[in-house]
Amino acid sequence: MSVHFGELAKRVGADGVITPEEVLTLRREAWPDGRISQAEAEAIFALNRELTTKSAEWVDFFVEALGEYVINQRAPAGYVDPENASWLMMQIDADGQFGSMAEIELLVRIFERAQNVPAALKDYAISQMELAALEGTGPTRDGGTLEAGNVNATEARLLRRAIFAPASERPAAVGRKEADMLFRLKDATLGGDNAPEWK
Repeated sequence: MSVHFGELAKRVGADGVITPEEVLTLRREAWPDGRISQAEAEAIFALNRELTTKSAEWVDFFVEALGEYVINQRAPAGYVDPENASWLMMQIDADGQFGSMAEIELLVRIFERAQNVPAALKDYAISQMELAALEGTGPTRDGGTLEAGNVNATEARLLRRAIFAPASERPAAVGRKEADMLFRLKDATLGGDNAPEWK
């Protein structure tokens, strides 16, 4: 990582807000050679934790940069091994809070793009998706929102993407742990204003 990138990321996150122009500057600084270092990846995670408002431009950059780093720049390329999975979960859990929507989107992207991920990361993703549907609030990357206490159309789409992704428990099918999670969500949201997509 260039010292400039680390300083830039800290400066950008100082006020908790990032503008589209600042995202573009970070994108140019992080990818001049098409690669992102571990230090840059960790700086991007740190900046995400500092932001109080996460714009669509920021989430796009966060998901694209870190997805590329985890899947293609950490060996073995195309896969997520146990060491890489542990690093990723540690980064997401670093603030001790429920993962942000940017982090949920990152997990889904990794499951959609990687050829395989360890069982520990699959279990972790299921728990994060369940928390997102039950407790998450706020905007998502595709313009929808999360609503606590029910499963809306956006949340149903996110769950579908994660469950049927190539690196999920059973690609193109529903695995046992995923099914258990869906039943827990059903029971927890019986009285909620659930979307037809969820039913």
